Amino acid sequence: MAGAPKLTTGTKFIFGLGDWGTSAAATARNIFWFIFLTNVVGLDAGLAGFVVLIGRVWDSINDPLVGSFSDRMRSRWGRRRPFLLFGSIPFALSFFLMFYVPPWQSDAALIVYYSVAFLLFDTLYTIVNVPYLAMVPELTTEYDERSSLTGWRIAFSILAALITAGAFKLLAENVFAVWLGGGPAAIRQGYMLSAGLWSLTIAIPYLLVFRFVREPDVEPVSSPIRPLQNFREVYANRPFLLAALIYLLCFTTGDIILVVLVRYLIDYIRVTPGFDSVVLVMVLGMALLSTPFVVRLMQRTDKRTAYLITIGFMTGVLIVATFVPPGAQNAILIGAGLAGIGYAAMSVIPWAIVGDVIEADELKTGERREGLYSGFLVLLRKWASAFAIFAVGRLLSETGFISSTTGSLFIEQPESALNAMRFLVSIIPAVALGISLVLAWRFPIDRERYEEIRRQLDERRQQSTSVV
Repeated sequence: MAGAPKLTTGTKFIFGLGDWGTSAAATARNIFWFIFLTNVVGLDAGLAGFVVLIGRVWDSINDPLVGSFSDRMRSRWGRRRPFLLFGSIPFALSFFLMFYVPPWQSDAALIVYYSVAFLLFDTLYTIVNVPYLAMVPELTTEYDERSSLTGWRIAFSILAALITAGAFKLLAENVFAVWLGGGPAAIRQGYMLSAGLWSLTIAIPYLLVFRFVREPDVEPVSSPIRPLQNFREVYANRPFLLAALIYLLCFTTGDIILVVLVRYLIDYIRVTPGFDSVVLVMVLGMALLSTPFVVRLMQRTDKRTAYLITIGFMTGVLIVATFVPPGAQNAILIGAGLAGIGYAAMSVIPWAIVGDVIEADELKTGERREGLYSGFLVLLRKWASAFAIFAVGRLLSETGFISSTTGSLFIEQPESALNAMRFLVSIIPAVALGISLVLAWRFPIDRERYEEIRRQLDERRQQSTSVV
């Protein structure tokens, strides 16, 4: 791996495209599934949050195991690509099951069904996503090249999120449901059709990565899997611990905002019908346009400095959002555009930072364990996201949030629920990002330190080769 050859644009393009499936699926899940459960299926908000908690906590044990298995995989296709080949189509099918409404009246039966569907989806998500993410630090060890590869991946991720946020619910409620005659039953069928359409696009990108992206020749990890020892080793890596906390604060912040954003826009701001989709498109469209700027800023300075600049800006935008009154559609649209810049940074920089801890671990252990670290990172995110969404559901339930089966129609919510939604999209995320800024300031691997680690690794490899 010495020498770190440049990746071709075609390789970056195909590899980046691989994030389309999980991004589209995760966007639909993060933005619309809670709404689907509370305002289409008709579950209480607290019960909907409980469904997510059950699936995420039970399934999270799979993440480090899948990552560790991929580190040790020996096949003619490499360590990671077999997971993409055999997991992609089942993953797409599991997404469809998330938005199917079984003909049951019992809340208990529905909770069991959606818990199992979520568990199946999240398990298959892990099987394709963790090995895919482990390929990022594996494909290149060059500091800026890794930033560029991450930028390509996140650009496609944001593009998939943009299309999903703008079209998934719109097609389900305003196209398919209308075509089917309208009413609660038609809305349910509309979501099923929309999920079926999205499922067709979820598997293909991973199959393209399997076909066209070749992994470098890396010796699989030979040591046995020891979950408790691996856990201690991973979290003894201080750079990883800081990077993981930065990553968690960013992505959990995004999860919290997305869970309530649509209802906040409809019930608190009282936007005109369809304007909530415009806001989502504005955020993600600006994020897509801002991604090259974020990558360039990382290359001109370093990842830590770029994070401090962009996330500091995003924190300010969120604080100002607290004061936006009902009816202020234009202010919301302007704020959405500014937030899109911060969203791009929240999506790109934490992943680029995490990738740099792999070499620090290799210097200490002599093994490249991208899969293990990716697995533990996804595990942490699932735990944090599950408890955050559970807490959001409980908070909304306790403040009197009203569920329904009428989709995105305006609901006269109690003042307590409206205030809860307002703080969930502004103050609470601002505090979380503020904490992440402190952690980023303390992150020890800047450009110079990373290059020093690479130099030591190259010297070790040369000595090993000369001995052989």
